[in-house]
Amino acid sequence: MKMDGLEIQQHELSYDKIVKNTLAESDAMTIRFINGLFGDDVPLNASVDWLDKESVSDKHTAIVADFYPRIDGKMYAIEIEQDSSSGDMALRIFKYSVGGAMIHSMKASKAQLNISFPQPCVIFLKSTRSTPKTIVWDIEFFDGQKVSLQVPTIRLGKLSVKEIARRNLLPIGQFYMRTFEPLTEKKVQKFRDAAEELLKEVRNAVYGGTIPQHIGVQMQDTIRKTIENVIIKSEQEVEVAMTTNITETLPWTDYGEVFRKLEERGKAEGKAEGKAEGKAEGKAEGEAKGKAEGEAKGKAKAQKDIALRAFTGLSDGKNPSAIATMLEELGIPKKIIKSAQKQYEAKLVQ
Repeated sequence: MKMDGLEIQQHELSYDKIVKNTLAESDAMTIRFINGLFGDDVPLNASVDWLDKESVSDKHTAIVADFYPRIDGKMYAIEIEQDSSSGDMALRIFKYSVGGAMIHSMKASKAQLNISFPQPCVIFLKSTRSTPKTIVWDIEFFDGQKVSLQVPTIRLGKLSVKEIARRNLLPIGQFYMRTFEPLTEKKVQKFRDAAEELLKEVRNAVYGGTIPQHIGVQMQDTIRKTIENVIIKSEQEVEVAMTTNITETLPWTDYGEVFRKLEERGKAEGKAEGKAEGKAEGKAEGEAKGKAEGEAKGKAKAQKDIALRAFTGLSDGKNPSAIATMLEELGIPKKIIKSAQKQYEAKLVQ
């Protein structure tokens, strides 16, 4: 699409599919996300099982996707609703009692049955003037009794980027730039500042190990597409040239550079090691040969380390194809990728 002589691309993003794929790729990240929502302290090494998930459609219509992780014995139901007509998105999460009961947890005595109602949390990823600030559920039982339940809500646009990162909510924070819709001239600078801060927080989370690197790459791509979509929708409010300049000057991270630096370091270490071995032999020819062999070994070792590190964080049942594709694009030989994947799979079996 061309606007004001500039080529601008509009992206159709299936937000429910993005969130589901993001969480399903890393158990530790999912636990951090749940802890941040409910204020829990589930250990990061707790067991995580993903039960049957409702399939997510690629059609960009009003859809609901449900998926169910069982974490440390507690069952969670995650429902994401996206309405293409209004742009509103809501994410509902229910935390059930221990034991993994989907509907309720029951304890029976001779004359009494105790049922624990699941703890809900509703997150509005994008909100409008009509989006409620608070939610009350009026629950009516078959005998006529009524209970009003005050449901905790989170409006993404009311959180700062730092708070989103601190609470490990970046799996939904990657959509943060939508909260600026409609973008006006008065919002442009804040829009740019928020985008810059969001990219930095994602990068810090990747370097700090709280988000797997391949997920960081995907998040950054989602952020870019979201920014471009906001710009397109704001064509009548702001100058496209101004916002396009923002997009191009944001601090995008080249995550592939991390791999390249590791590879170069491995080559340098191997080169030095080979040189030392050659000197020990006291032969110039041996030194040159050892130097070349050491560099090759160092490069291969670095590539193996990179591949193994890339698979770190996945658990049984996860699809590693995205990681394999990314490693191949970075120039790592398929033989090394397959070897690393076999080691990863062997570790799961153990």
